[in-house]
Amino acid sequence: MIRELRADDRSSITRLVRATQNFSEAEIAIAEELIDIVIERPDQKDYYAYVALAGDRIAGFLLLGPTPATTGTYDMYWIAVHPEFQGQGVAQALDEYAVHFVRERGGYLIIAETSSQPSYERTRAFYIKQQYQLLAQIGDYYKPGDDLIIYGKRV
Repeated sequence: MIRELRADDRSSITRLVRATQNFSEAEIAIAEELIDIVIERPDQKDYYAYVALAGDRIAGFLLLGPTPATTGTYDMYWIAVHPEFQGQGVAQALDEYAVHFVRERGGYLIIAETSSQPSYERTRAFYIKQQYQLLAQIGDYYKPGDDLIIYGKRV
């Protein structure tokens, strides 16, 4: 089941993001900042957050929103699955939810950014499996030897 993020989900999402062991403290702080915006400003229209449940546990997390100054492009800011639930279709279900979300709002393109580091190989393989296309790679974007890889999916 996928539902909107609630205020009492915040600590579980932080634990989930940490458990992946893929994100830096700075990235985790950004996730928390965006979650706080969703929780504290329910009328804002920049960020939307959802959780995938496995029983009563949060198995996955999705945060997306319209790309500023575009008419139908959406950024997938976060899609993460707790390691205990990886390989069980949680990320695929969240991606399908994102596609439905974007289509419902008249959108046509989802953009996802990731890193070229070996620890993100599974992430890159996921995007390709979900029929995202490699749009760009910017060398040394995050730091020397760590490229920004941008994927896009027309919906």
